[in-house]
Amino acid sequence: MSVYVNNITINTGEYFSRDFYLDNVDGTPLNLVGYAGSSYIRKHSESLSPTATFNLGFVDRANGRIRVSLASTITKEIKPGRYVYDVLFDYQGSASNEGVWSTLQATNSGSYRGYTDVSWSSFMNTYAYSRVPQSGNLSNVSEPFGIKTDTYTVNFPYDGQYRIDAAVDNVGEVILNGVSYAPAALNSNTVAVGTTTLVAGNKTLILKQQNTNNGATTFAQNPVGLAVSITYLGGSTVGKKSIVIEGNILATEDISTSCVFVKTEYTYKWGAITNNTGGDQALRGGTGILEATISTLSEYGVVIFGYHSACGSISNTLATVQTNIDIITSYITNGGVVWFRGEHTSCGNQTQSNQVLAALGTVMRLTNPGVSGGSNLTKATSSTLMPSIVNNNATNTIQLNGANGLYKDSSGYVAAYEKIGNGIIFLQSDVDGGWETPSNELYNGIRDLVVSSNYAFT
Repeated sequence: MSVYVNNITINTGEYFSRDFYLDNVDGTPLNLVGYAGSSYIRKHSESLSPTATFNLGFVDRANGRIRVSLASTITKEIKPGRYVYDVLFDYQGSASNEGVWSTLQATNSGSYRGYTDVSWSSFMNTYAYSRVPQSGNLSNVSEPFGIKTDTYTVNFPYDGQYRIDAAVDNVGEVILNGVSYAPAALNSNTVAVGTTTLVAGNKTLILKQQNTNNGATTFAQNPVGLAVSITYLGGSTVGKKSIVIEGNILATEDISTSCVFVKTEYTYKWGAITNNTGGDQALRGGTGILEATISTLSEYGVVIFGYHSACGSISNTLATVQTNIDIITSYITNGGVVWFRGEHTSCGNQTQSNQVLAALGTVMRLTNPGVSGGSNLTKATSSTLMPSIVNNNATNTIQLNGANGLYKDSSGYVAAYEKIGNGIIFLQSDVDGGWETPSNELYNGIRDLVVSSNYAFT
């Protein structure tokens, strides 16, 4: 059992959070994929009843980053004094046949999905993507019959055995961790083309596809596609040792005469980081949102990062957040709101979206259930200022990890927030409907989340 010791101080009546970065003995990040955890404050190590329970969130599992936090409503009930705390992680293992990656996540520029063909197998029709546009005349496409190569970095979360399923129309190759696998035929129902045993971690996946020239002039007459799915089969990873963080807590009463500066009034309501100011996409006209810059964040009550109702990569957004995280964190800590807008996996890059969320320090993550939950979202908070209904045909949901859900549909939560410092991260999973042109009512509701702590959530 590994033990990390860290002492902390809590100001009673204030929001508290602390991030921990856990490393292996060689200094590399500790992979926490597959672990669950709990954390308690006790008056003494032998106390049976905890004084308080930390909210434990996995900010970045693969890189060993976790967060413990307490709402101000909890810390105000803790009497000043000395306490002890611990954070215990237990490895939960993994079920067999867990999907790890598929070409549904092949979101590079120039990838096309959604085409189906009667000659293709159900596997092809489900997973195939093409590197040639799926409509129009092939003669208008640059090298429609050339070899198309894509490279991805895929995280394999467990030690053990993985199965590679693949099929192609007409010719292709799958190269995983330097080993080549030949895809099955386009109409084959037997598409398991190999297995491999891997140590957990990031691996390189190379995909190649090529169409055969049969004289046809349109994609429908001569389609091309590659379908790949990677599944975890199991391994000997159960029985990993538990990990513990422990230490002393000093709970102090805030008796200072000065107050922490929390900004509540702003020159502008909505600002956005766009392709002109460090983002990736232009704003749509008529939304009431202005273009913000990193240097002008403090002038806006809500600053939007991510998607502005368009598909594609958000690599610039990721780089901008990572490069300017100190400025962004200062803005949030002083009462600002960062709104991250996501997109579903067939449109946006969900990996990059979750990398931005990790960089921002929130425990929330986007997931994709693959179905639409309907257009009218149900409010999941007792806030009287948040709009009662928002129209949004979402195909993403949000993994809260301890954050608060704000709106949900039949698939799960599609808007949520997490308190960080004196501000918040507001996450909305899919940009369409009422989110594209946010209302004054929504602004007032989001800003009220900064100063209110008495809402109930369902």
